[in-house]
Amino acid sequence: MSLSGTNGRVPYDEEVGFLPTLKDSPDTNENEAGQKDTYRLLTREDLMQLDSKEPLWLRLRWGLFILFWIVWIGLLLAAILIIVFTPKCPPRPVLPFWRSSTGYWVNPFAYADSTGDKIGDLRGLVERLGYIKSTIGAGFIVLSSIFSGQFTNDQKTLGLVDDFYTIDPAAGTMEDFKYFVRSCHKNGIHVVLTMDFNSVSAKHSWTDSTSMLEPYPSGGRISRLGGDARTVIQGTGYYSVFGSQFVDLNLRESVTLDRVSDVAKFWLNEGIDGILLDNVAFYVENSAEPTTPITKELGSKWFAKYPTSQIYLNESVEVVRRIRKVVDEMSESSGKPKLLAVDAGNTGYGISEKEDPSMQYLGTKDSPAAHVVVSRQFVKQRGWKASPTNPLVINNNILTYDMLSVDDRDSMALAAASTTDPRQSDLVALASTFLLPGTCLLYYGSELNEETRNTKFTVDFYPFDEKTVFTGSNETDVLLSQLAMPWDQSGVGFSAMLSNVTSFTEYLKAFKFNETVEVRIVTRLLEIEYARMLLTFALNC
Repeated sequence: MSLSGTNGRVPYDEEVGFLPTLKDSPDTNENEAGQKDTYRLLTREDLMQLDSKEPLWLRLRWGLFILFWIVWIGLLLAAILIIVFTPKCPPRPVLPFWRSSTGYWVNPFAYADSTGDKIGDLRGLVERLGYIKSTIGAGFIVLSSIFSGQFTNDQKTLGLVDDFYTIDPAAGTMEDFKYFVRSCHKNGIHVVLTMDFNSVSAKHSWTDSTSMLEPYPSGGRISRLGGDARTVIQGTGYYSVFGSQFVDLNLRESVTLDRVSDVAKFWLNEGIDGILLDNVAFYVENSAEPTTPITKELGSKWFAKYPTSQIYLNESVEVVRRIRKVVDEMSESSGKPKLLAVDAGNTGYGISEKEDPSMQYLGTKDSPAAHVVVSRQFVKQRGWKASPTNPLVINNNILTYDMLSVDDRDSMALAAASTTDPRQSDLVALASTFLLPGTCLLYYGSELNEETRNTKFTVDFYPFDEKTVFTGSNETDVLLSQLAMPWDQSGVGFSAMLSNVTSFTEYLKAFKFNETVEVRIVTRLLEIEYARMLLTFALNC
């Protein structure tokens, strides 16, 4: 086709359109040369004309239209069938409180005083439930031992038990305890009570039944304190791993197991939600003389003479299983989950490069024991109470943690401090207890991230001049773990009787407390306000 004489443009008299040219149509437009443009939009009449002249196009349109709706309806039906016949997702499991919340480990004697005797008590603890719930965010409280003799005794020694069925007068009365439990439950907080069935004080009524007491081995025995493990009751020598003020219970005897089971059942009936068994590693000990001492270089006869084969016996696991049955029965009858946790105690043997022996107290799948085991993975020096010869055993790593199965990790209560391990300022260790699988167990005062230092400073409030059964650095660790809660600089937050004295301020200086709860809260509020101001400034820019 020639383009000459048209300046390269196609002549308008040549039909190029899809439809026959309608030159006289009013819809035609004129081009720049004044000629009419034959191209325009298709009208309804054009489409009808096309359908009549091109039936294939009509059938194609109808086919595509019908196919679209067939596919659409098919997809809809398929989606409905998938929804109807696909198995439903299992309901989200309702986790027990110890798996779904943080625990707060509290010594009531050191927390808050409501009576003016400068000793913390249960009523004072009730007054601080708002702080525990809102600031700490705890879902359950673990009370350290509050039984009669824990503080009030004629030995001026912390930690004795004269009666498992009564409360130490310094902590309050049985009515105070019931009020505390009701108040916790009203605030959505569960209560776990610590019980130590390894030993009782020499004045406990159970010492009248000699079959319940552990006989003293004929070959002699070294106590946890490094001295003779003999205590004399009514002229007869019995075994006591913690010294002469205690006597060990014979937990191999069924009558003893019946008694401790009755104690557990009594307190569960009083409304507590769980039990923490303390010093479980000592419950049943090997009566045979060990043949392989761990080392003779640790400065203590306990370490030089007795390896860990002396403790951590399978028979102790059986004691835990016995109490687990009581806990499960109470849980089933009440329709509410009850916790059984265990703490190996102050054995002196920390976590080495091997797997934590405390994990055996979980039992097996077919024969469970404890729900949760307290781990000293993140406490200072990982639980060692003497300088180990192998530097690997105090290396703050999580190699032994990696050895555990997933189920075992979920069954650990991770703590950065305990009743025998002082608080520390290791923020990584503290954060690990929150971030890793398992139950976070925050020891009171640890939220300040302040390390309590070794000092001989004597206070005129709890714990006064009380001693522990331990000596040397072990006693220091225990006492540092029992210090009064630093609510404020004046001490009024702990006891109103400290309002006009300077002893609490001196106490804070002596133990190197740089922060108190009051200072930390004010600092946090200022940080929030500063962040709010920065956000407001950024939004306005």
